[in-house]
Amino acid sequence: MFAFVVLTYLILALPIRFFSPALANSTTFFQFIWDPRLAFWVAVGTLFSTALGCLYKMHLLSGGGSAVAQLLGGRKLEKTPASLDEKRLRDVVEEMAVAAGVPVPEIYVLDCERGINAFAAGNVRDDVAIGVTFGALKLLNRDELQGIIAHEFSHVVNGDTRLNMKLMALAHGLFWPTIVGRILVRGSTRAREIDESIFDEGTNPVFLPTAPIGALFLIVGGISSPSVRLIKSLICREREWLADAAAVQFTRNPAGITGAFKKIGGLFKGGRLDTPYAETASHLYFVNSAYDPWFDFLSTHPPPAKRILAIDPAFDGQFPHINSLPRQADANPQEVKYDRLYEESVRRAREQAKARGEIE
Repeated sequence: MFAFVVLTYLILALPIRFFSPALANSTTFFQFIWDPRLAFWVAVGTLFSTALGCLYKMHLLSGGGSAVAQLLGGRKLEKTPASLDEKRLRDVVEEMAVAAGVPVPEIYVLDCERGINAFAAGNVRDDVAIGVTFGALKLLNRDELQGIIAHEFSHVVNGDTRLNMKLMALAHGLFWPTIVGRILVRGSTRAREIDESIFDEGTNPVFLPTAPIGALFLIVGGISSPSVRLIKSLICREREWLADAAAVQFTRNPAGITGAFKKIGGLFKGGRLDTPYAETASHLYFVNSAYDPWFDFLSTHPPPAKRILAIDPAFDGQFPHINSLPRQADANPQEVKYDRLYEESVRRAREQAKARGEIE
């Protein structure tokens, strides 16, 4: 937090001090940049805004795991689902609840997510929710689904879900400069789409007069994001190893969870999610919900290959190719655009793999 305050001061103080009389009287960079009163108000403003952001997010998440599931676009599963896949999911969750000795949680399906992933969230055991992606529901067999559900129940039993909820609030508190920056630059909190660029043909980007100030906030947000990732990584990575081991103990079937990892590694989409809140809740998931960061120590989860080797030392490092799920007929235009980009990426990846002789 101290480093965040210092970096925020440096970014905001430079333009402010540049137009102040201190520029003419300063002989060193320190004399030019340092202003005790400005430093005090920047520190107060930064700490207050961070605390306010944390409290706001804590209020939103006071509903427990269900609030998180709904934020991520989850659909609550009925107690008597008509779909065989959903009935299998409910049966597995109920079995694992008995094995873990905890109440049966609310179950959610992320219908718009074709990657393979899952999460558990909740402040206490009585308000926990378990969520799985549509991809996990359709691409995993019963043993594999049981493996990732057992992993999530380990987080519930060990109290990780409560800690993860607090991390979500902290992440939101540190992420506020990015939100403010987007509003000042484009008048919207929405991030740019994955294929959206100001260089696209026919694109006329609209920037507000406050865009230069907004750019400063975006720079501060760009500094705070790695800090949030580092905090999550330091806290969560070790807990993922423990949850993998506990999943094997719960199920007595190592092939279940390792099979899930292999399918995630063999699916081009992997565990990546399309929801704009994927990064906010990145530490909740079974595997990484976004592209792996450049530096491994910033990743909230260990790579699937290493997690398999910890359970099965005989693993040869090869992942079977898993066909992607077809596009949903009732998808909205935004989802269709994502699907087309996804399918094109799969096609290019397969062509490159064929050229290298990795697949036939």
